[in-house]
Amino acid sequence: MKNLKILVALLMVSSCAVANNKVEDDYYSSNIERFMQNVSIKEETPRFVTYEYKDIRVDEVASIAAHYCAKQGGKKAFLRQSITYRNHLRRATFDCVNLQ
Repeated sequence: MKNLKILVALLMVSSCAVANNKVEDDYYSSNIERFMQNVSIKEETPRFVTYEYKDIRVDEVASIAAHYCAKQGGKKAFLRQSITYRNHLRRATFDCVNLQ
């Protein structure tokens, strides 16, 4: 009886470990897909970039803006404005500036 309980407990623990790895794999792939479907570039120049997004936080969009501005000669991204647009979309404009 004790051996059966131990065997059941070990099977439960091992199945949880396998399930957790599966959840993590799905979590990261679904977030990337969600991000790509919900963010679009509306305007970009060497001085600023404007993104339109939904179901994403502005700090997640800021990481893309930082990468974009770094490609524009090592500049830094600063949030100029974030507005609510039609149909619950949001627009965020980031300025690319040099820090001295």
